[in-house]
This record gives sequence, C-alpha cells and structure tokens, in this order.
Amino acid sequence: MPDLLIYEDIGEDFFGDGVSAKNIKSQLDGMTGDLTVRINSYGGDVFEGHAIYNLIRHYEGGTKTVVIDGLAASAASVIAMAGDEIVMPINAMMMIHDPWTISIGSADDFRKEADVLDQIKGTIVDVYASKTDMAKDEIAELMAVETWLNVDEAEGMGFAVRDESRKVVLNKVTARQWINHLPEIEQPPEPRRPLRRIMPPARGIWRFWRKPSRSDDLGN
Repeated sequence: MPDLLIYEDIGEDFFGDGVSAKNIKSQLDGMTGDLTVRINSYGGDVFEGHAIYNLIRHYEGGTKTVVIDGLAASAASVIAMAGDEIVMPINAMMMIHDPWTISIGSADDFRKEADVLDQIKGTIVDVYASKTDMAKDEIAELMAVETWLNVDEAEGMGFAVRDESRKVVLNKVTARQWINHLPEIEQPPEPRRPLRRIMPPARGIWRFWRKPSRSDDLGN
C-alpha cells in the first residue's frame, strides 16, 4: 500500500518549500492500489488545499485511508476529508477555522475582500459537511471560534475515527508472551525505557489564507 506524505505547509513558499497540488498529482500518477495519506501539517493556502483534496478524492487506484499522524490544521484538515476513512491516533489533533488573508487597498477593496472570504468559507463548510453530516451552520460556528479537536471530539463530530489497531495488537502480543512464559517468570519483566525524541520547533504559524490577487496591489 503506497504512502502519500503531507508533512509540510500547504502551498509552496518563496524558497520552494511546502506541498503543492502539482507535486501531489505527479506522485498519484505513479501509484496503484490502496492509498494511505499521512498528514502532519499546520495548513496553508486554501486553493492549493482544495486542489489536493480533489486530487486525492478522485484517486481511483483503491481505497483511500487518511492517517493524521500529528496535526491536521486549517487547509490540511480539508485535505483529510478526501479519505474514505480518516484515522486519528489518541495523541493527534485537528483544527478548523475561518479563512483569512492579507490585503492592501481602499475601504471598498476591504469590503470586497470580506465578501470573497465569506464565499471561500462556504466552500470549506461544504467539504466538512459532506464528510460529517453536521449541519452547515454548526460547522460555521466551530470555524468562527477556531476549534481544536482531539480524537474523542473529532470522532464524536464525524471528522475521524479512533486508531485502535496499534493498541489492540500490542495488548495481544504482550498477553500471549506473558501466558506462554508464566511458569518461568517470578516477577513481571522490567519495562523497556522508551526512546526519547526531541521535537523541532514549528517553522510556521497556523493559517488558512488566500493569496492576494492583482487587484489588491496599490494603485489598482
């Protein structure tokens, strides 16, 4: 089963870092069979996110499973909705919020930009509603206050399901080993010391933005 990794911001930045729809398309073109999409992203460009969502959603090679390895925030949470199944481990999170942008211009320009943002929000709400079966006004309210969801909350709202596979497998293996060697064991074995991992600081901020258009430039 091939893995598609989305472990960066959505959309390329000035230095060429980030996940683009063009890059995702080139990877999907060479894949066959069931697909696992693994996400750990703060989000990014809304239209790039929509394009990636549509590319994954229309993948016809097999079943599409989305696994949120750490965080699916902002545009990354929209991409997650492309899966036939969306799985969250117990320590993963999802964040949804209203789109925002940076604009320059007159008062009329800002009024127009606000209307555009409302339209964009409507497209995001439609994606969430198609997956969760929640009422659109309920989703809009959650986005307006920037809502962070742990696995219990995401599962309760229909955004994802809990990943129980690892817990179940480990419990079965531990129990079987214990029973098979019970006569030889006087005390439980010492637990292995877990490996320590240093987490690097986040490189970006959480965002869900729209790239300003040419009309936003000064003098237009």
